[in-house]
Amino acid sequence: MSIQALTDRIRADAEAEAEEIIRTAKERAAEEVKLAETQAAREREKEEAAVAERIRAMDEGSAATVRLESKKIALAARRRVIDGIYNGALAKLNALGEKETLALFSRLLDEYAEEGDEVVLSEKFAFPIGAEKIAEKKKLRLSRERAKINGGFILRGKFSDRDISYAALLERDREEYQSELARKLFKLQ
Repeated sequence: MSIQALTDRIRADAEAEAEEIIRTAKERAAEEVKLAETQAAREREKEEAAVAERIRAMDEGSAATVRLESKKIALAARRRVIDGIYNGALAKLNALGEKETLALFSRLLDEYAEEGDEVVLSEKFAFPIGAEKIAEKKKLRLSRERAKINGGFILRGKFSDRDISYAALLERDREEYQSELARKLFKLQ
């Protein structure tokens, strides 16, 4: 074999080897690009899923906030209705005529007063003469001073005072029956 043939063969082998290295490098580069694209696609999918989850959570949060606010508004409206009922009852109690006022006064004394108590009428109590007669029959004293309460009276006893104002009586009633009243009015469970 001549030197030229040997040189040509070495050159041919080197070119073939170089072509193989280039081909292998291109294949590896293509695989790396494909792997990078696959990883980028996975990352993009993860990010898109995370964004979608955040959007869903915000939507649910907004919906929950809207539900909560609507319940608050409905509750406030129900309270206003019940307030109106009790305010109307207070106005009606204060507007009772003499016969009804004195009958209620007598009944409340029977229920709450003890012998020897002092009765302090409301500033608005319109029938003090009739009240004095009833108090005397029940062995109670009627005070000359008046209480700054919205109807009814206060009982001053030996050991404690009792607020028998119409507002206090209605507040006790409200505490006891408000839930039942709301169920009936608003058809609640």
